[in-house]
Amino acid sequence: MSERTRIITFTGPSGAGKTTIVGEFLKNHSECKMILSLTSRYPRYSDLPGEYKCKVSNEEFLRRGRKGEFIWIANFHGNTYGTRLADVNKALNSKRLFLMQITPDSVKRLRAHAPGNILSVFILPPDEKELRRRLWKRGELSNDIDKRIADCAKWEEEATESWIPYEFIRNDGTVAEAINELERIIKI
Repeated sequence: MSERTRIITFTGPSGAGKTTIVGEFLKNHSECKMILSLTSRYPRYSDLPGEYKCKVSNEEFLRRGRKGEFIWIANFHGNTYGTRLADVNKALNSKRLFLMQITPDSVKRLRAHAPGNILSVFILPPDEKELRRRLWKRGELSNDIDKRIADCAKWEEEATESWIPYEFIRNDGTVAEAINELERIIKI
């Protein structure tokens, strides 16, 4: 990791384990913080502290979007998400390391905004049987699980062919093993 790195992005398909890995990493490294994103969805039990402001109305997204407040806005699985440019710039001007869980399109925008300041990690999912179990445990419906599993292969293919210089972590072992790999990449 470069000394200029201020933001680490985590990307990967639903159920790959991003939130679990980032949550455990934050427990071990309290000096790191999340960059707040806004979302229209309701809170989830798995949301990390400081990660989301939930139940933001479409009207608020439109109002803030017209003012140019967002570095990115995305619709994903029926919900709107966005991160304010001011929050990103605050993180870039800090001496602290900040984390974000975002989509590949958002990673591209962030990297273009702050070249040399972003480390991008892509979490690869486990095999289909384990992924299906995780999504079911999370409360996903059968149709949604099938769609998300199909999305996994697409996400992985797009990530490996992307110009984004991802660091890849295959989350098919224990959480501790994934954290060790992440710490190796970050050099903490």
